[in-house]
Amino acid sequence: MKTQQSVLRLATMNDSARLARMRFDFHTEDGEPTSQSFEEFSENYGRFLSGALESGQWYVWVAEFGGEVVSHIFTFVVPKVPRPSETAACWGYLTNVYTVPSHRGLGVGTELLNKVIDWAKTKHLELLLVWPSEDSMAFYERSGFKSNEEIHELKLNDLE
Repeated sequence: MKTQQSVLRLATMNDSARLARMRFDFHTEDGEPTSQSFEEFSENYGRFLSGALESGQWYVWVAEFGGEVVSHIFTFVVPKVPRPSETAACWGYLTNVYTVPSHRGLGVGTELLNKVIDWAKTKHLELLLVWPSEDSMAFYERSGFKSNEEIHELKLNDLE
């Protein structure tokens, strides 16, 4: 069990280097090949994060443990076309959900996910969507997410 309290907060540009490192490690920890150095990736990531944070549509939640960011969840708020029959104007898409390996199983990721769910309720989002890997399905289900067979996807690369 964790012995310290996590600090849950929205990310700032001061977190860019740490978030870039975590994103890079996430994609390389299972041997995924890279097409750019970490330095190149970090620059690209910083540009993305700056635009995302300025957009007002991205909310990047982080958990600090012992003063270090160890977990994050990116939430994109998607506006809906208004309908006369409903009042919810937006829904949220969760992506880039990651906890560093040394802090998995301590409840930090669950604590952060529950913070995001509570925040989404205060923003009156209609729902939160995530495309989980098979390994992470139980993580989401513990917080109330359910599989939905209604969504259809079209992978545009499959059309080429």
